[in-house]
Amino acid sequence: MKRKKKKGILVPVILLIGMIGLLIFTAYNISSDPDDNPPPSFSQPEPSSSMTEDPEKPRNETIVLSAVGDIIYHMSQITSAYDEQKGTYDFNRYFDEIKPIIEAADIAVANFEGTTAGDDIYAYKAYPIFNAPDETLDAIKYAGFDVISTVNNHSIDTNKIGIERTLQKIQDRGMMTVGTYAQKPETRILIVEEKDIRVAFMAYTYGCNGMEAVLTPEELDAMVNIIDEDKINEDIADAKAQNADLIVAFMHWGNEYQRDPSQDQKDLANSMIEKGVDIILGSHPHVIQDSVTLEHEGETKFVIYSMGNFISNQRQESLDPEYPNLKNYYTEDGVIVNIKITKSFEDNQTVIEDVSFIPTWVYRVKAPPLFDYKVIPLTTYPANNPLGLDEVTLGRMERSYNDTMIKMNTNR
Repeated sequence: MKRKKKKGILVPVILLIGMIGLLIFTAYNISSDPDDNPPPSFSQPEPSSSMTEDPEKPRNETIVLSAVGDIIYHMSQITSAYDEQKGTYDFNRYFDEIKPIIEAADIAVANFEGTTAGDDIYAYKAYPIFNAPDETLDAIKYAGFDVISTVNNHSIDTNKIGIERTLQKIQDRGMMTVGTYAQKPETRILIVEEKDIRVAFMAYTYGCNGMEAVLTPEELDAMVNIIDEDKINEDIADAKAQNADLIVAFMHWGNEYQRDPSQDQKDLANSMIEKGVDIILGSHPHVIQDSVTLEHEGETKFVIYSMGNFISNQRQESLDPEYPNLKNYYTEDGVIVNIKITKSFEDNQTVIEDVSFIPTWVYRVKAPPLFDYKVIPLTTYPANNPLGLDEVTLGRMERSYNDTMIKMNTNR
C-alpha cells in the first residue's frame, strides 16, 4: 500500500515561508535609499492628441514699418553739435522727442542724404558737397532706425571712398543699408525678416548731380542704383524669387520744393505697383507731397511721393534770402508714416492693414554754440507743449500739421 501525503503539514509550511519572504522584502525597502530603488513605472498608452488639444489656431503676425524722409546735416547743425571742451560731436538730442516713436516700430527706415567720408581727405561740409561727422550716424542709431537708404543725389559727393566709408560706418553701427554698394552685390535687394515676415527693400535715385562722372560706367552700375525701369523690374523679380512677403521701394525723385508729384513720378509709381511693389516711399523734394492708398488686383498698395525733411536746416529763415518767391516754411515739415502689415500663415497672404501718419516739424532755437534742433512729433503739440514753446512757435507748428495732413491719403 502507498502511504497518504500529509497535507495538513504542507500548507502551514508554505504560509510560513511566504511570511518570512514578506518580512525580508519590507525590511529591505525600509532600510534602502529610495533613490536607489525607484518605484516601478508602468507605461500607459498616450492619450490621443485630438482628445487633449484644441484644434490649432491659424497663425497671424503683425509688424509696424515706420518710415521718414530726408535726414540732412547742414553746417549749422554740425557746428551746433560740437562740444569744444570734449572735441567731439553729439547730435543725439536732436532726436530725443521722436525716439520713443521710432523705437516702437518693428522696422524703422530713413533716407540719409550725404556721406561720412571722414575728415582726412575732405573737410566736414554741407551743400553742395555733403560730408558729415560719423557722430551723425550715432544719432540716427540712437533714434532707433534699422534700415538706411543711402542712394540719393548726394551719394557720390565724396567720390568712391565716400560711398565705401559711409556704408562701412552705418553697418558698423548695426544698421542695414540699401541703394549703394561697396562692390557689385549678388543682389541689390535687402531682405529684412521680422516675426517670419520677409520684407524686401530696394532703393534708387534719379541721379547724382553730375558726380556720376567720377566713377567708371562699371563702378556706377555696381555701386549706385540709378533709376532704370529695366533694373527696377529685375529687382522686383529678384525679390519675388527670394520669397519676399512684401516689397518696399525707396524712390529719390521729383522736383525740389514742389508740393505736387510730377507726372513722371506718378507714371513710374503706377508701373512699379503693376509689377509687384507694395509700398513706395519718396524723398528729394524737401517738402511733403501726396500720399495715396490704392487697390490693385484686390490688394492694398501705398505710395507717398515725398515724406519731406525729417531733419535739416532748410527752413523759412535760411531759405527766404535765396528763394524769396517760394513758401520756404514747407521745408520744415516731415512725417512719420506708420504702416501696419499682417501676414496670415494659413493662406500665406500678407496685407497692408493700416496706414497712419505722425506729422513732424523741425524746431530751431538759438543756443550755444549756435542753435539747438528738435524733431517734434506734432501729435503731442500744441496741447501738451512739454518744451514750453511760445505762441508764435506753436502757431508755426499748427500750420505745419495742417499742411502735412492735407496731403495724406489725398485719394480718400
